Amino acid sequence: MNTTLCSSPSCRNTSISFSGRLGFSTATLLMIGGTIGIIPNIIIVAGIHAKASLHRSTFYLIANLAVCDLMLGLSTILNVALALIAYRTTIPVHVHLMLCKAIVVFLNTWSYTASIQTLTIISIERYIAIFRPTKVITIRRAKISCLVSWAISLTISIPSAILASVRRLHLKMCLTFDTYTTGAAVINLILFVLQFALPAILMIVLYSLILRQLSTAAITGLTDSNRSKNLKRKTIYMLVVTTVIFLALSTPWAISLAIVVFAGKLPFQIMLSTNNSSIRTIMQISRLLLPYTTLYNPVIYCIFNREIRQLFIPNCCRIINKNHSVQPTNTGNKSNDTNNAESLPLVSV
Repeated sequence: MNTTLCSSPSCRNTSISFSGRLGFSTATLLMIGGTIGIIPNIIIVAGIHAKASLHRSTFYLIANLAVCDLMLGLSTILNVALALIAYRTTIPVHVHLMLCKAIVVFLNTWSYTASIQTLTIISIERYIAIFRPTKVITIRRAKISCLVSWAISLTISIPSAILASVRRLHLKMCLTFDTYTTGAAVINLILFVLQFALPAILMIVLYSLILRQLSTAAITGLTDSNRSKNLKRKTIYMLVVTTVIFLALSTPWAISLAIVVFAGKLPFQIMLSTNNSSIRTIMQISRLLLPYTTLYNPVIYCIFNREIRQLFIPNCCRIINKNHSVQPTNTGNKSNDTNNAESLPLVSV
C-alpha cells in the first residue's frame, strides 16, 4: 500500500521542516490505527478458538477477518517501527529493504486482499442462504473458502513485495513502488479492479437484493417465528454495516490507485505536481485510513452478537442474562434455539 509521503530526489527541493513534520504526523496516525485494533482482534481469534460453542462456520469466517485485521495492524506497526529505528540508528540498506518487502508491504497487501475476499465470500453465502435456504455452508466449506481466499491473495501480494522499496528524507518508511513503471501500473490496475471495484459492485448488488428480499413479508423458504426472522435480519444488517464501513475506509486508497494509473505518476509525484485540492486530499488520506479498518469489526460484532459480546464483557453478559432469567443453552433443543437466536450463522439459515 502507498503509505509514504515522498520518494524521489525532487522531494529534497521541498521544505525539510514541512516534510519532517508531516512525516512524523503520518507515522503517529498510522501507529495509532495499527495498534488499537490489535487487542480486540486477538480476543476474537482466541475466543473463537477456545470456546466450543463458537466452532461454527459463522465464527470461522469472523475469525478469518480478525486474522486479516491483525496482519494489517501488525504490518502498519512494523512500518512505523522500522522508520523510527532507521531515524535513530543506521540500518543497512539491504536489511531495511528486505524487512520492508517481507514483513511490511507483503503483509499489508496480503491482509487487505484477504479481507475483501472474505467479505465477498460472506456476501455470496448470505445470498445463497436467503434465496436458497436448503443449501447450508459447512465448517469444512468455510475453511476451504478461507484457504482459497488466502491463496489468491498470496499470489496477488507477491509482485508488490518484490517491487517494494525504501526511500525517505526523514522517516524511511516502506513503500510499494520507488519509480513508476509498467509493472507498477499493472499491479495498481489489478488491485483496483480485482480487489476493490468488482468485489464492491458484487457485494453492493448481493446485499441490495438481500435487503429487498428481507423487506418483504416473508423470507423465502423460511417458516421460523417472527422473532427468528427479525434476528436473521439483524445478522444481515450487521454484515451490511461491516461491509459499508470497510468500503468507505478503503475507497480513498482504491481511488488513489486509479489516479496513479491514469496520471502515470506515483503518489508523491502527483502531490508535487497538482494544485487540485480534492486529489491532494485523496492521496493524503488514502494511506491513513486503511489501518483504521482494523478497529470497527469488533465493535460491530459486540453490538449485534451476544456470543461475541461475551468474549469482551463476560461478567456483564452473565448479569444481564441472569436478570432476564435466560435459561442455559444446553437445557434442550427448544431453549437452545431461543437463546442462540442472536448468534445465528452469518452464512447459513
